[in-house]
Amino acid sequence: MATFQSLTINKDGFVFNANTGESYTLNSCGRLVLQLLKQGQNREEIALFISKEFGITISQAERDMADFFAQLNALGLTGGK
Repeated sequence: MATFQSLTINKDGFVFNANTGESYTLNSCGRLVLQLLKQGQNREEIALFISKEFGITISQAERDMADFFAQLNALGLTGGK
């Protein structure tokens, strides 16, 4: 979680990592997920929220979350979790 706390996220989906100086661009869903992570919500809570917010099934939200976390992990933003 500490890795997410070092990220600054603006309303347009621009993300800046203060620890590394790297920046990223997210779509609205990715931005929402990172904001919820920074607020301390866990993956299950976020998947449920995404399911309701975007009108998709929980299983689809969980698959999307798994893909998103794989990308975060590849970028070194999940601390290996």
